[in-house]
Amino acid sequence: MELEEGFTRDVRGIGHLGTGDLEVRIASSADVKKAVSLIRRAVEES
Repeated sequence: MELEEGFTRDVRGIGHLGTGDLEVRIASSADVKKAVSLIRRAVEES
């Protein structure tokens, strides 16, 4: 996937809380709408 500055971040290779390789920052209702497809994809691939 293509990263979007301020919305998604690759967290592989750094210490972080949580699981997975992608951090999604949700700061608005528009971000929630953008994140829905990523959340679905994560659930389907788990």
